[in-house]
Amino acid sequence: MDLNLRLLKALEAVADEGSMTRAAGRLMMTQQAVSGQIRQLERVAGTPLVRRRSWGVELTAAGQVFLKQGRELLTATHAMVAEARLVGSGLSGRLRIAFKAQSTAHFLPDVETSLHRVAPDVEVVPLAVHTLPDELDALLAGTADAAFLWLPIGDDRRFVSHRLLDEPRWVALPPGHRLAHRTSLRVSDLVCEPIVGPRDGMPDAVVKFWFIDPRPDGSRAVYGPQGRTPEECLHHVAAGRGSWIAPASTAAYFPYPRLVWLPLEDAAPLGLALIWLRENSNPLLDLLLEESKRVTRPTPV
Repeated sequence: MDLNLRLLKALEAVADEGSMTRAAGRLMMTQQAVSGQIRQLERVAGTPLVRRRSWGVELTAAGQVFLKQGRELLTATHAMVAEARLVGSGLSGRLRIAFKAQSTAHFLPDVETSLHRVAPDVEVVPLAVHTLPDELDALLAGTADAAFLWLPIGDDRRFVSHRLLDEPRWVALPPGHRLAHRTSLRVSDLVCEPIVGPRDGMPDAVVKFWFIDPRPDGSRAVYGPQGRTPEECLHHVAAGRGSWIAPASTAAYFPYPRLVWLPLEDAAPLGLALIWLRENSNPLLDLLLEESKRVTRPTPV
């Protein structure tokens, strides 16, 4: 059976216009060409589909069946073509994004909103993680397409990295700490101060960067208990086992009861980046990067 979509479009035009002449004008064809397409469609159906009247044409009962299901087929075909074009242009599909809530809550919802404004059919799948190894493992295992994480990552060969924003470091101090009365801190204030934080599975260079080890004066950082998650780190701080150095966004996300958060004035800022595997060819990644840059770009004063 040779059922061409052009034949269905001709039948649809004839039904809508009630006239071969008007249908021909709508389709930018001659009346003879439209009549020929209807006859061809009737040969496929094996029965008349239109009935000529003095005032024009109308569909037969068989023609109504063809019109109803033909319109469904045309709609499905248009949707198929549109989706294929969107996928080909990188504007449709699925994006699985690994993230830490405390680091992205202030911008990631806006990124998703911006994405959907540009490409409504993009499905964003958020994947919450706790540590840098968790994020890198998700990318390497193929369970995440991209990740928002703090630099450095200790592996620049396998990943593409795009720095989005910088944040100052803040320090969480335990209740009654000798420095709690201050309005800000300097790195030199942390001499002999145990610093809590994750270390297992982290590249040595990454650990030293976060713990500021060595210090500007050449002294070594004092490593306190490990905390894999922010909640674990804050528990250690609350229990008086040390202090925790974290980004400003984390300090805002966790206004932990009884603890004091203070900015660390002279420490190098922390850079948040969007990264993915170099071999990942998902065209949506460029769109994600573009909208992430748009959202995180500083607002002109």
